[in-house]
Amino acid sequence: MHPLWRGVLDLLYPPRCEACGRLRSDLICASCLAKIEAIRPPLCVVCGSPFDPKGAGAPLCADCRGKRRPFSVARSAAYYNEPLAGAIRRFKYGCQMALWRPLGRLMVDALENGAEAIEPDTVGVVCAVPLHESRLRERGFNQSELLAEFVADSIQKPLKPLLVKTRSTLPQVDLPAESRATNVRGAFEADLHHVIAGQTVLLVDDLYTTGATMLECTRVLRGADSHEVRVLTLARPLPRWRMGKQIATSDLGRR
Repeated sequence: MHPLWRGVLDLLYPPRCEACGRLRSDLICASCLAKIEAIRPPLCVVCGSPFDPKGAGAPLCADCRGKRRPFSVARSAAYYNEPLAGAIRRFKYGCQMALWRPLGRLMVDALENGAEAIEPDTVGVVCAVPLHESRLRERGFNQSELLAEFVADSIQKPLKPLLVKTRSTLPQVDLPAESRATNVRGAFEADLHHVIAGQTVLLVDDLYTTGATMLECTRVLRGADSHEVRVLTLARPLPRWRMGKQIATSDLGRR
C-alpha cells in the first residue's frame, strides 16, 4: 500500500493495540508487552511446568514423575493471562494475522532467555500442529503454522508439514481436562511425503494446557521414527499454585 493511503487510513481509523485497544504505533503496545509474564525457572525439566520458587525443588512435576513422555522436552514462552490472552484470541479467532510477528518474537525470545533446553542449534526441522481441512477452510489460516514459520526463520531451520490432521475434533478448550486425550486420539497421521526418520523435530503450537494434543502429535512423529521431538508453545495457563495465590490476594482485597 502506498504510504499516502496508509496515512489517510491511519487518520480515519487510528491503529490500536490488539491487546488493550489503546492507540498505538505497534500491533501490541509497549505497555502491554511489558505486562506479558515470561515463564522462568524453576520448571519441570521435561514438560516445563513452572514450580513455586518458594517450594521444595524437584526435577520432575507430579504429571511427569514415573511416566515416559514421547517428547524429550517442552517449553512455553509466557503465561496465558491478560494482556497476552487477549492478543492470542484476536490472532486466533479475530483473523488478526499480522500478530504472528510480535507473538512469534515472544517465542524466539524465550529460546534465548530461558527455554534453552530446546537447544535450537541441534533441531533438524520445525513442524506446526496442523488443523483439520474443515477448520482450516473456516478460519482461513493455521495460527500455529504462522508461529512455526517465524520460529523456523529465526533459528534458520526448515519448516515442513510433517503431520496431517485426519479427522475433525471438538475444540480442546471446550472440553474438561480428562476428555482431551480421547478427543485427539488417532486424529493425526505422519505425512510420509516428508522425511521424518532420524530427524530431531521442534513441534510448535500456540497453547500447552493439558498437553494432550502435543502428546498425540509427538507419538505419531516418534512412530514415524523421528530421532527426538521437542515442543515449543507460545503460552500455557497459570499453574495451580499461582491460581491459589491470586484467589487469596483477591479475597484479602475484598475484606
